[in-house]
Amino acid sequence: MEFVSNVLLKDMSYLWMIIFIMISAGLAKEYQLFAPAFAYVRNTFRSNKFVLVILSAIGGILPIEGRVTVSAGLLDTIAPKCGHGRERMGIIDYLSTHHYYLWSPLEKTVIIPIAAFGLTYVSWLTMIAPLLVTSLLFIGWYIWSKTRDEDLVIESADFKISAVLRSSLPMFVAIGAYIYTNNYILCFGLLALYYVIITQQWDPKKLLGYINWEVLITVAVVIALGNYFKSENAMFQQYLKDLSLDPATWLGMVVISAVGFGISFVMGSSSRFVAFAVLMAQLFGTEYFLWFFAVDYAGYLLSPTHKCVMIGNRYFGTPYSTYYKALGSWVSLLILVAGFMTFVI
Repeated sequence: MEFVSNVLLKDMSYLWMIIFIMISAGLAKEYQLFAPAFAYVRNTFRSNKFVLVILSAIGGILPIEGRVTVSAGLLDTIAPKCGHGRERMGIIDYLSTHHYYLWSPLEKTVIIPIAAFGLTYVSWLTMIAPLLVTSLLFIGWYIWSKTRDEDLVIESADFKISAVLRSSLPMFVAIGAYIYTNNYILCFGLLALYYVIITQQWDPKKLLGYINWEVLITVAVVIALGNYFKSENAMFQQYLKDLSLDPATWLGMVVISAVGFGISFVMGSSSRFVAFAVLMAQLFGTEYFLWFFAVDYAGYLLSPTHKCVMIGNRYFGTPYSTYYKALGSWVSLLILVAGFMTFVI
């Protein structure tokens, strides 16, 4: 029973959030509910890409669990039904929601090292600044340079404040309610019901057609795998403590870093990767923390048990090669910057 509750059932309620957001995004897209707001932004800034930048920025700073799913729902409203433009949305969704782990004072990846090393939030930002600045520059460059205006579908519409309040505002009200209540089933369930009511779309077959069942199955499998590896957390930590390696030597640092990367890669958990980075810094020296953080963060970002990759791959049809080309470039920059700051300066 413990295996069932801790591995097979834990966090599976997250699938309801995906279902409700898919239905809401499907209705918003088919009935062009966000068209007036998007058209206003496009006409004001003369660019479809600016709408994408705004949606990516909003999705990227949401202090909620399942941020990547909410962001995917927003991006889906301007994504074409197929082709290069749609495929590109998966990696944009991923990139725009994962700088959050470097700076948010509400995130465990920030809270844990602040508590472990007795830092202030300002001193944390100072410490992590090289990785944060590198990440924001890379993500901004990627979103702007890899997307074309014609890749985005923004229908022409007259701007009416009443239409925006009726159609677009409820999505952000639901997000705000989720931030306040942390009840994604209630908040996004009511949002989906609201869009059903205003579109008068009561056909169950039609509503179920908005759901990508392959995404749900894949995410469920990834969650179960992640739960299993998390349950073996104590074993991984003990393995680290048993390492008798000297980080002052080239071989010792390579082996220690490879172990941290490997554990983070297998676990696919934000709280676990930062816990291992902190542990390694405590074992081998806090002067190496930025390096350990960058290496373990890279393992987490590239992890096959990281459900965010699966969501974009199945939802937008983004090829794994697109993910790993972009993520490979990002983590390479992070490791280079961390290595320079740790071993050169």
